[in-house]
Amino acid sequence: MIGGIDVPLRTMAGDSSSEVAVRAIRQEWPLAVFENGLTGERYNNFWQIPFDEIEEIFVYRDSACADVWDAEGAIPAVRNTMIHIVSDDGLITVVVDERDRAMNEIIGAISSALSDDILCMAEMEAA
Repeated sequence: MIGGIDVPLRTMAGDSSSEVAVRAIRQEWPLAVFENGLTGERYNNFWQIPFDEIEEIFVYRDSACADVWDAEGAIPAVRNTMIHIVSDDGLITVVVDERDRAMNEIIGAISSALSDDILCMAEMEAA
């Protein structure tokens, strides 16, 4: 983990959990850019992300915030402009700087998306 506040969320999305979480974040951050948490490879477009290969992903609010994070790290100017998503069996951990109102709304959206009954049906059909 990179520090911050860990928020573990149960998921019904199985192997698609990271993708579902990122889609929920994009509803609030439509200009988001993404980075492989292990390799540092950046993806400027959602469709470029190889979700089946990534266990950790950083979602930055926009490219300007990503540039500051890459250059200067976790400085006050970019507080709560990056969300770290870590996938594990049946669990997604969302790591944020602070659980303020806006971030709690994003976390709520992620949690809701990950617990959607349609995901459970898709997982059962895939099995």
